[in-house]
Amino acid sequence: MRKKAAGTAVLLGLMVTGIGAGTAEAAGTPPTVKTAQAQAQAQAQAQAQARTRAEATLTAVEVTFYTTYDNKDHDTKVFTSVTDHTNKTIGTLGEHFGDDEFEDGDADGPYALSLTEPATWSSMRDGRLRIRIEPRGHDTWKLNVRSTLFFSDGTRRHADQDNLAPSQRNRQVDVPIA
Repeated sequence: MRKKAAGTAVLLGLMVTGIGAGTAEAAGTPPTVKTAQAQAQAQAQAQAQARTRAEATLTAVEVTFYTTYDNKDHDTKVFTSVTDHTNKTIGTLGEHFGDDEFEDGDADGPYALSLTEPATWSSMRDGRLRIRIEPRGHDTWKLNVRSTLFFSDGTRRHADQDNLAPSQRNRQVDVPIA
């Protein structure tokens, strides 16, 4: 059994009185109250972090195209953009690749999109990475895409999807941002 030490001490000119036994009960606060306080503090901290994350600004977007087994022809242009939850264009890729063939098995990128409008973590929640092709004649491009959105607080969102197949009949594909 621990012996409780009671006493008065003078610290920096202040008189402090207390009981010290190294337990929460000895300090006069039951452990369930301390646990509830710790949980409330942790919850408040998590809410503050969530607010901070929601307000973090978009600083960069990168995209990489992985052609699978049906290439993008050399004369097919590719237009790539990222949109926010209201479908407003936030950034575009300036390169259209109109003279480049993306061959079977190639990884092309990462390419940086130019940001044209400000956006935040929360405004990009239901956003999209949009890939649109303009083929000259017939072209089906089968690909996987990986895109990363970078935010001012160091967090990231992604727009990744496999088995995309834009073609002369279905020129646009949208990939949701997670």
